[in-house]
Amino acid sequence: MSHQATFLKIVCFGDSLTLGFQSPNPRSPVVANIPYGTYIQERLGAKGQVRVQGVCGETTQDMRLRFQEEVLDDQPNVAIILGGTNDLGWGIPPDRILENLNFFYEQAQAHDLLPVAVTVPSLRDHAGQIEDDEEGQAVRMLTPAVERAIALRVRLNQSIKDLGQARHIPVVDLFGKTCEVGTQALAREYSNDGLHLTEAGYRKLAELIWVQVLEDLVVS
Repeated sequence: MSHQATFLKIVCFGDSLTLGFQSPNPRSPVVANIPYGTYIQERLGAKGQVRVQGVCGETTQDMRLRFQEEVLDDQPNVAIILGGTNDLGWGIPPDRILENLNFFYEQAQAHDLLPVAVTVPSLRDHAGQIEDDEEGQAVRMLTPAVERAIALRVRLNQSIKDLGQARHIPVVDLFGKTCEVGTQALAREYSNDGLHLTEAGYRKLAELIWVQVLEDLVVS
């Protein structure tokens, strides 16, 4: 079914990564939220409307409680869904997270709107050590805890990709496009706290979603 529309309604649904939270730092003690949906709206202009429904700290189970009201009842054409980071932080197994994500995808499709799955981004380790490899090149080594956390993300994200393929819905690989080669840690340019994204990170996500999904849905 085509999801093209003369006026495209989009809901960005998720946690703090959808809200656009940025951590304060010594140079910028007060930092405003910058939702990636803002950059999508810039590209859409008068051809569509983007609503941002992100809540800091929520797990995918929390998100289920407001999915009907904030997504389905709004009757958008597209729902961009990013969740799971907080679940992993609380030790919730990837399989349980996937059940909740599948609920969102299933409900969206049942209500004739296009769900867009987004993989959970990586994280970075400020406590990691720099060591020399066999060729004498400096290599940043992650702590075991961060290595385990990244491995869980890799496992969850592969399941998201597999589920997206099974449901014939687009999957935007935020993890793969923002991590370092080798360590798979979140690249420094995309995060200043190791967990949330910077403006560059949110712009990157908007660009990925636009190019991969939304550009083809906008009627010229």
